[in-house]
Amino acid sequence: MLTDEFFRDFRYRSFFIGNELICKVLVLFFQTSVSGWASLTIGEGTITLSLEDSEPLLLDLADIDDEFAYPVQTADELTRYVGQKIIDIYEYRIRGIEDGSVGIYFECEEGGFSILENEGCLCISHGICKADEDVILTKLKG
Repeated sequence: MLTDEFFRDFRYRSFFIGNELICKVLVLFFQTSVSGWASLTIGEGTITLSLEDSEPLLLDLADIDDEFAYPVQTADELTRYVGQKIIDIYEYRIRGIEDGSVGIYFECEEGGFSILENEGCLCISHGICKADEDVILTKLKG
């Protein structure tokens, strides 16, 4: 799933309490050429990649009338990967821990990007991240 497909779009869901940003990227959504929309979450040592039934609709914070807001926005920091082929997918794992996934790396035709979990939020980074020596990069089993 996903390898040999092309990225078409990226979005993310944020989390606000009382208009204060708590987490910029709670969930990453991406659209591929064949599978359509998928979501990525990372938490408690587990990576969850799921196909979405529908497109995550863009929703501005100003359009939400609730103290707890989860707007969906365009992930502008990933636009350079739109149109790029997914070569392979790797996960960042803590060595020796069964539920030790802390991130994912998408290898593309022209470089790639990492998504790492940090205190419940996802951080986007271009390239492979240098991590703690106990964190290893392994090919994700499909």
